Amino acid sequence: MKNMMKKSLASHERMPDFLIIGAMKCGTTTLYKNLVKHSSIVSARRKELHFFDKDDEFIKGVDWYREQFPLLFKKKFKDKSPFITGEASPRYLFIPEVPQRVFEAMPQVKLIVLLRNPVDRAYSHYHHFKRKGLESLSFEEAIKKEENGLLDSNINRNYLARGKYYEQLKRWMNLFSREQFLILKSEDYFRDPIAGINQVCQFLNVQEWNLEYTKEPSQPYPEMEVGTKERLANYFKPYNEKLYDYLGVNFDWD
Repeated sequence: MKNMMKKSLASHERMPDFLIIGAMKCGTTTLYKNLVKHSSIVSARRKELHFFDKDDEFIKGVDWYREQFPLLFKKKFKDKSPFITGEASPRYLFIPEVPQRVFEAMPQVKLIVLLRNPVDRAYSHYHHFKRKGLESLSFEEAIKKEENGLLDSNINRNYLARGKYYEQLKRWMNLFSREQFLILKSEDYFRDPIAGINQVCQFLNVQEWNLEYTKEPSQPYPEMEVGTKERLANYFKPYNEKLYDYLGVNFDWD
């Protein structure tokens, strides 16, 4: 019985204490990479495990997922004890099946969300794919096709849909209590990343972060056409208003 309890405790302690669930192109990479420099936070084997959002990963099972996180008793972590661990997969916010999967695996996990003006997020997402050779259309062509429901089935190319945050957050908040969420406005985080990281530290109940901040190298791209920007601002306005009402917070993106 003792051995079984020990094994159970070790397994439980490997599960993440927090997840950064999105959104894509909202600052999740820089937040996670800096956060895991903290003396009380240890990274997963890689930042994005995609366990809950990709069927070919999810099929590996929860035991495999546990193994992606460090064991508390490993010697190399003795200077970080007690510590917490987590991962950051920004598709988690968007994929409909994920909240239920996470809830069944770890109903007490803390959830961190970064939300960026959906107009800017969409444009950054588009150029990210353009650089990778995954997008051949112009931005205007791509969003017009998406609005008309003509994009292919590749869920990664949903430039507009990923910015409809209300729908995505509601799926999560139908399962998890609001106290389990920390929602950061990306523009505030970009403006003062140290303050943003310290908000996360407070949320995770670890000491203030006092290290040197490392910024991810930025990839410049052209300014968005003014007409396109205005059209998208109008497109997202009703979705943003729904979000503001739901959270009781005005991000002032309009």
